[in-house]
Amino acid sequence: MNNKFIPIISVFMTISLIVFVSLQLYWIKELYTSLEQDFSNKVYSALETSTQKINQIEVDKIYNKEYNNLGKEVLASANQPTKTYIQQSTDSANRSNILFQTTIVEKQNIPVSAKGDTLYTTKLYKDEGQLKLKKSSPEPLTTDISRDLDNNAYQMKQFARLSATNLPIEKRVDSKTIDSLITKELKLKGIDTKFGYGIINKTNKLTTITNNIYLDQKDKTNYTYPLFTDSKDRTLYTLAIVFPRKDYSLVKHNLPMLLGTFISLLTILGIYIISINYMMRQKKIAEIKTDFINNMSHEFKTPLATISVAADSLANDKIATNPDKVKYYSGLIKQENLRMKKQVETVLNMSKLERNEMPLHLKETNVRQLIKDVAESFRLIVDQRNGTLITDFNATKYNFLVDEFHISNALINLLDNANKYSPETPEIKVSTRNEANFYVIEISDKGMGMDATNKTKIFEKFFREETGNIHNVKGQGLGLSYVKKIIEIHKGQISVDSNKGKGSTFTIKLPMV
Repeated sequence: MNNKFIPIISVFMTISLIVFVSLQLYWIKELYTSLEQDFSNKVYSALETSTQKINQIEVDKIYNKEYNNLGKEVLASANQPTKTYIQQSTDSANRSNILFQTTIVEKQNIPVSAKGDTLYTTKLYKDEGQLKLKKSSPEPLTTDISRDLDNNAYQMKQFARLSATNLPIEKRVDSKTIDSLITKELKLKGIDTKFGYGIINKTNKLTTITNNIYLDQKDKTNYTYPLFTDSKDRTLYTLAIVFPRKDYSLVKHNLPMLLGTFISLLTILGIYIISINYMMRQKKIAEIKTDFINNMSHEFKTPLATISVAADSLANDKIATNPDKVKYYSGLIKQENLRMKKQVETVLNMSKLERNEMPLHLKETNVRQLIKDVAESFRLIVDQRNGTLITDFNATKYNFLVDEFHISNALINLLDNANKYSPETPEIKVSTRNEANFYVIEISDKGMGMDATNKTKIFEKFFREETGNIHNVKGQGLGLSYVKKIIEIHKGQISVDSNKGKGSTFTIKLPMV
């Protein structure tokens, strides 16, 4: 992928994600608003039904218990208001159809208190019937017709309205009744969460008919409905309820849908983050590989140039006849050839390590002697720069299974880095110790060190410490990556402690089991 294309696609992906997330959040907000509205409708419906039942209970209490004799009387006296309705029509069979309806209205006023509170009742008695008569002559009075005339049952309807402005609320309703009715009605509407209730008078003050939940949560959103009114339909008392866990109830009853929405949203965000991270990593890898190829080109260019010069020199007659010159230039060609071979092998070995195709040849080894041999051979390189290489062997146990070849290469890489990244005279120290079941090797220097950012990257493949855009030290950026792989396949650990300008210390822990 073109590196210039990655920022463009990242911007479009980000815009698309922002639009998607915004739409999802808007949809969730609208859904919640809809759920709240549905919840409110159910609550108000339950309040309406509950207040009607509370009013009915109060009327029944007064009419059938306190004034039960009046409730059992049926007054059908002549002075009661009555109304009779008769309709006659003739059909094609020469019959007359007579529809009749009689209504008796009885009104009663029942005193409830000495202060003028009254229960107004109205009874409505209705009688309906139908007669079919021949138009030309009377027909016999059949049993059915006689039953229609004499035995029509009256249908009674009764209406009551209580005007009790002066009755205290405690005598009209109790907490137990309110709690029972509201709980039942809410459950019928599918609401089973806890609620608090209270009755508020016409001066907007809370009465004694309330519960503890309402007292604690009365500042939250209240749902109110008129409970009792006066003779002019003015509200005397209002029933108010509050739900302390309303949000939890809404989420609980719609959990699958909301959970699915959030999971899909998180999935999209996760995919976006992974995609952006993957593209950035690919961009970084592409840049590192380009840098690696450039470095390798320079690494090969120098020995190739040396070989070319040596070959041209050997072709010179004066040098060709001089055995010492021939030997020198042929040795130079061989040395540069080995140098290129080593670089190729490093890359190939790293590739094998990545594919786990590098077998270890483990054998019982005196690791102290192995480190000592490596340090002595490397001391010559340090001496050329007038540096010092100190060894401090404190480990008392040092015989265990390792791959001598790869451990030696790992140590040489670390020593080489300590030397290369010491701008002044190198001061390198190699120390060992036993720590539990581990053999610990420390290689420290007093070189240029590194900052915290680079400390987390130095074991990455192709990474190289640099200053600005210029690499101060030649290399492929594979050394420390190779070292880390070798230590890991030995089941060991490697870490680094470094400070900019003060040097670095690499610590290797190899298991001795």
